[in-house]
Formats: sequence, structure tokens, C-alpha cells
Amino acid sequence: MSTDASFNNEFRTETTALYAVGLTFIALRLGSRIRKLGITGLSPDDWVMAQNILWYTLLYVSLHKIIFGGGSNFMTEEEIAALTPEGRETRIAGSKWVLVSEESMVLTIWSCKACMLFIYRRLTQGLKQLKIVNAVSIYVIIGFVATQIALFTNCRPFAGYWSVPAINYQCWAYWNYEVVEGCFNVSADLALLIVGMPLLFKAQIPIQQKLILLTVFGMGMFVIAAALLCKVYGLYPPLISYSYLNWFYREASVSVYVTNIPVIYSLLRETFPALARWGYNTNKGSATRSNGNGRIRTGTKDIGMKPFNRLGSTTDDMEDSLKSQSQEHIIQYKDPGALKIHKDVTFSVQKEGSDEEDVEAGRLPRHDPGHSHSTTYVTAP
Repeated sequence: MSTDASFNNEFRTETTALYAVGLTFIALRLGSRIRKLGITGLSPDDWVMAQNILWYTLLYVSLHKIIFGGGSNFMTEEEIAALTPEGRETRIAGSKWVLVSEESMVLTIWSCKACMLFIYRRLTQGLKQLKIVNAVSIYVIIGFVATQIALFTNCRPFAGYWSVPAINYQCWAYWNYEVVEGCFNVSADLALLIVGMPLLFKAQIPIQQKLILLTVFGMGMFVIAAALLCKVYGLYPPLISYSYLNWFYREASVSVYVTNIPVIYSLLRETFPALARWGYNTNKGSATRSNGNGRIRTGTKDIGMKPFNRLGSTTDDMEDSLKSQSQEHIIQYKDPGALKIHKDVTFSVQKEGSDEEDVEAGRLPRHDPGHSHSTTYVTAP
């Protein structure tokens, strides 16, 4: 089946624009993370996204080879009858690129799923939802393995994938493989949305902040819709055409966008502090404030404190927007900068040095010798 010049021009314009945006998002993500953590500090999902550049680029190249290289063994009866030796060689090459595009598509979108699962695992450490995330992870791995098996066993012999004309229906339509891939792909995306939505709805953040994250989840729904339309245009006989390639690349591109936007949003919040405070009611009369560098200023004392999250472990500044919203703001009150302590929490503040330093500086009255304290215990009321 051939395409006309109008389709070709539109296809080139759309896919090139989608590819450029996708690469820009990945570059912003990795640049932000490297600036913040250094190369050695990158998390597993960052490395997964870095290698995903290869698969995403290979997908872009392979689709262009199919459309602009002379086609594949996806042919009408008229095209088979008019086939020449030169045309056959061209279509053999195109058919090989179809196989490459299917494999690179699987690696692209499953890499995006892996990135989201790494993020979810960090969000749910120590919570009961971690078991659900682990179960979804196992399902995603099973789906990936099943998809690979289906792709490499769908057409037998394997060289039939680039036979022109195709030796059987499976070698050009990929029917069995497309069904397996579609079922696992769509169901895994739905599972990821189901896991993520409760984290969003339970977060104690302003509606303005939630709307931004809801937009990301909405894009996730578009990914599912694109996956379904790709199968419709690739498997339903009355609609079978190269239009499935448009939805093919839309699905891959929006998957890349959804995976990277939370990190880019975190970068924007750092660049534009007003965005991080958007929707919060600030109380300038707070007596205790954090200066954003891990130090608490109370009166004349500047006390150093380690960064912390709600799970009690040290952490760097938020790695992405989803983590930021669930850990930085899930137990958040009117003032995002104020330190809030539950009534049942007792903590201690240790000063570096003794009170004698404060006496010498004139900040404290001199006490009797031997009456200095280096640790002050405070219990929340």
C-alpha cells in the first residue's frame, strides 16, 4: 500500500515536531538532574530515560524509512501484480524497517513505564501502596516478556517478515503480536494511572497545583487512546492504512512527554518560586522559618538541620513534581515555608558548641560555672 505526497508531507511535519519536543523534554530532564545531583547521583529512572533516546530516535528513523523508502510488504493486490525486481528490493528493505519500528516502539514505551514505576516506588516507600506498585511492576515485566516472545515468534520462518510478497498474513499484518502487545500495553498503562491517581487525590495541595498534575494524567489517557487507535488502523480491515503510523508515533511521543513533564515542572518551580507557592496562603507572621538551605532561623539562633521527608529519611531537593507533591506537600498547611509538628512528636535540637559561646557574644546571661547545656529538648504542645 502506497501513500500520496500530501500524506507524506504531513507525516514528516508532524513526526519531526513531535520528535523535537520529545528530545527537548529529555534534555531538560537530564540537564536539570545532572545540575542538581551530578552524573553519579542520577537515579535509575534517569538512566532509563537516557537510553530511551536511542529507541525513540530509532523509531523516528524507521518510520521515515517506511514512508519515504518505497513501502514494505504491506501491499494491495494491484501493487503485487505490478511489482518489479527493483520495487521488490525496495520493499524488502522497507519490511525490515517495519520490524525495527515495532521493536523500537516496544522499547520506547516500556522504558517510559519503567521510569514511572521507579518514581512510584520512591513515592510509596514505607507505605502499603508499595505492594501494589510491586505487583504492577511484575505485571509490566511479564507484559514486556510476552510482547517480545510474540514479536519474535509471530511470523515463521522469521525471515518471512521481509518476504515480498509476504508468505502469510502474520508476516505483514503482525496480527497475533499486535493483539498481545495491545492488551499488555493498554492494561499496564491503566494500572499505572490507577496507582497514581490516589496519590494525587490524597495530596494536601491547592487545586491549582492539582490541576497541573491532572493535566499530566489526562495526557496518560491520551496515550491509551492513541494505542487503541493505532490498533484500529492497523488491524481493522476497512480502516487498515499507513495512518496507523501517525498514531504509532503519537503514542510514543506523548508517553515520553508524560514521563518527563513532572521533572520539568519541578525545574520550573525552582526557576520561578512563585509557581511553587501558587495557590498557597502565606503567613508572614510565622516565628519559625526555613531559609530553604536546611537551616531554621529562630530569634538570634541559626540552627542547621538535615533535609528530611515525611518518611524520616534524608533526601535531596525534590527530584520530580510527583515526588514533590506527595512528599513535600502531602502534609502541608497554609504556609508552605512554615515548619509544622504533630502533637505526638518529640524532637531534640542540638547546638554545635556550648552556651558559653552565646555568653561571650552577649546573647545569653552568664550563669554559674558548670551550668552550661549543649542539648535542648523540646516537646510539641
